[in-house]
Amino acid sequence: MLLSNFMITRVKEMVIFLVLLYIASSSAVVVGKQSNPFPGEELQVEAKLRLLNKPFVKSIQSEDGDIIDCVDLYKQPALDHPLLKNHSIRISPSFDPTNGDSSTPLILNYSLPFSQVWRRSGSCPDGTIPIRRVLKHHLLNASSLERYGKKNTNVITKRDFRMLEHTFAVGIENYHTAAALITAGYSYIGAKADINVWNPRVEADDEYSTAQIWLRNGPFNNSDSIEFGWIVNPSVYGDRQTRLFIYWTNDSGKSTGCFDLLCPGFVQVNKDILLGGTIYPTSAFHGQQYHISLEVVRDFDQNVWWLISSTDNIMIGYWPCDIFSYLYNIAVIVEWGGDVYSPRMHQEPHTATAMGSSNFASDHWSFACFIHQPRIKDYSMTYKYPYPSFPFTPDVNCYSGENYAETLFTEPLFYFGGPGRNLYCP
Repeated sequence: MLLSNFMITRVKEMVIFLVLLYIASSSAVVVGKQSNPFPGEELQVEAKLRLLNKPFVKSIQSEDGDIIDCVDLYKQPALDHPLLKNHSIRISPSFDPTNGDSSTPLILNYSLPFSQVWRRSGSCPDGTIPIRRVLKHHLLNASSLERYGKKNTNVITKRDFRMLEHTFAVGIENYHTAAALITAGYSYIGAKADINVWNPRVEADDEYSTAQIWLRNGPFNNSDSIEFGWIVNPSVYGDRQTRLFIYWTNDSGKSTGCFDLLCPGFVQVNKDILLGGTIYPTSAFHGQQYHISLEVVRDFDQNVWWLISSTDNIMIGYWPCDIFSYLYNIAVIVEWGGDVYSPRMHQEPHTATAMGSSNFASDHWSFACFIHQPRIKDYSMTYKYPYPSFPFTPDVNCYSGENYAETLFTEPLFYFGGPGRNLYCP
């Protein structure tokens, strides 16, 4: 049954309020530094490197500067998690990944799937997984050794909570802004999309820009989140290349979770896809477009959330549900779009870190970044267009989002992005 205009308005208000809460609870501060370690810190850095870098079967020097270690599948970081000490690794899901998928094939002209640079230099043997080696300069560029690979949370007071409804116009916190298509209020057990790939400018080492999908559940300021897509993040990777990433937390990032495999949690099973690996090529203005097709879906028989490269149904790995509280069963909010983090988000001058392609959403095809065929899966076990769903763009002078269809009565693309600092975003 179609929703009335009144009901749609109320749902939209509910979605916006819920999203404000979740963004507040999962906001992050990443403050980079450029310095040489003092004598005591040198020992701490070496100890941290030994903790992060697992013994490897084979090592690959990638032409993009990364060193990739092929680590035994059964000696990967995930199994250090206290809840996974006796975990039996799942190699494949209990379901057919194509079963119940009602989405149509990719219909965009000149949009091609992604590749990764490291594969030009070699491959990992069977029974291993590729892990990007953490080097000393990566740690020295982070805000702290303890927070390397994590997001630092911003604590929100009770007074802030009461004022959330009144701070929508300027954003509810000072470090992030998003331009996203959002759906909420139902039980979601899967989400997917094709995410257009670009290489936006990131102005400072302590800033980052993403294009991604979020799945969330949990109460204000203590929520669970799964995130995946592409990112430019100098504070984690030490450069400004576009990279495939994942992220998770079960407490809004206060003490748990991380990017990629930089802490125990995510179990990787694929030997050919590198989390944190450079994506190539990236899209060009008025030229060839590239995308990544990613999906997360709940496997109730195995009690995990599978991450899938849905172009060819490659199982990358999974998050065991045991590491979550509120995402143990379902998500209640799903988002598709872009996120920019900067300590200077609402200062003057505003950061010039770009989102998406760096162009505003209104520039459309081959100029603005897009989400193609966003889908949610519910208990019907069928992928559907998210309805109702709404663009969420709090800083419209800096970054924007728009659902736009070239032809009437066809499914829109969700375009998003922006340059950050400009004439109207000083």
